[in-house]
Amino acid sequence: MPGEMTYGPRNAAPWSLFTAYPQALDRCRAIYHNLAVTSHRLRLKLPNGAELEAEGDAEFVRREREEFVLRQTPAAGPGAETPGREPRVDWNAVAETKSGGLSLRGKIPEGDKTGRDASLVLLLASEKLLSQPKPTAAMLAKWLRVSGYPIGRMDRTLQDAIAQGELLSSGSRRSRRYELTAAGKIKALLMAERLTAVVLGRKP
Repeated sequence: MPGEMTYGPRNAAPWSLFTAYPQALDRCRAIYHNLAVTSHRLRLKLPNGAELEAEGDAEFVRREREEFVLRQTPAAGPGAETPGREPRVDWNAVAETKSGGLSLRGKIPEGDKTGRDASLVLLLASEKLLSQPKPTAAMLAKWLRVSGYPIGRMDRTLQDAIAQGELLSSGSRRSRRYELTAAGKIKALLMAERLTAVVLGRKP
């Protein structure tokens, strides 16, 4: 499962927590301080299947996580076919701009029906096509409706993505803004690649 984090003190059974970094480490730090335990353990699995296990103090675990996610972020490279290749995404095939807004040109293949996966792709499309990496909840909700997704409250739609470390949020209510994390960008790129293939008739 993407964004799964498992923490536990040394010589004790680990426990799992689904939450957004860095709150997870902050929460663990407080718990371990009360228990007079200084060792932290982290297990992280990204959407591409890559896994990380790290053990040490909070700062060491934080650095290991950040470096791991950065290493897994797809890097550009002409003709590269390695696992770290840049996905073949045509953003003009993924989304179109309308009066300063966005709409997807198709439903996300194998995506969820709630709009969570579509939101990740729209957020990355907003960065690529509108140079706006942190749109508001109201903007994102409008783009989802235009794209054909039934939307209620954005905080409920995206709460799992935030808990799994795919999104960061700031602000409150309709002025709340959302931003993709490194793990969220990886997932959005892979889904955008699938949508590109469908729209342009490419083979997977």
